[in-house]
Amino acid sequence: MSGIHILTGEHSRFRRWTLYLFARYLELPLIRAGHGILRGRYRRLGQNRLVRAVLSWTVAAPLGYLGDTGRPMPTPQVLELLDGLDGPIAVGTCRCRGTHHGCHHPLETDIVIRTGVAAWTRAFPHDYRIIDKQEAKQIVAECRRQGLWQIVFVHCPVNQENEYVICNCCTCGCMPYILNRELGQRAYPLLQGKWLSVTDPARCTGHGGCLAACPFGARALKDGRAGLVSTCFGCGLCVDACPERAIALREVERA
Repeated sequence: MSGIHILTGEHSRFRRWTLYLFARYLELPLIRAGHGILRGRYRRLGQNRLVRAVLSWTVAAPLGYLGDTGRPMPTPQVLELLDGLDGPIAVGTCRCRGTHHGCHHPLETDIVIRTGVAAWTRAFPHDYRIIDKQEAKQIVAECRRQGLWQIVFVHCPVNQENEYVICNCCTCGCMPYILNRELGQRAYPLLQGKWLSVTDPARCTGHGGCLAACPFGARALKDGRAGLVSTCFGCGLCVDACPERAIALREVERA
């Protein structure tokens, strides 16, 4: 693993160069093409099984396993991450929403951190501006109030510590989320976070708000109580949606 970390670690020249190349030349064309095929003007073509298979295994899988993917993270932990950062932080136009224009959510929500700052401010100097931690935290909090959730993205995901951007995501605009939902976890894997939603059956009244809030469709009612039926990625939206406060996030060790 030491050789992998030499190539993909935070201070690796290889990582910094590939991150800049991804930002400048690959990210926006991939977003534009992916959204057009899966949610946009070419979505009828995107329903074709052969097209989806080609998209899955020639584009989504190489990108997700080797290039770039993200880990959903609860907002309190995102705020802790921001508090613990050293070095500059910058914010710019959401790469997804600003490219496909298929969503009404706020645009200046792309918070780049660590080596992401150098890559994206170099690639798009007019789109990003340096901010302090307080403003970054205010952006995150406001996005959460609007029902968005955070995904922290990593570059070269074989080394899952390469966090370079905090995205404020939505189901209608986030292309990594759309790739994961449309093509499946095997084709474009999102990383499972360290948090798992746990429901207290004594408090749950079957309100059902958490089912609608979960962007991953991981919750369902059974015997009048809500619970997990598939993988929880730990975004925490279900906690916000529960009026009985029957749901909490528990930190767990993922296999």
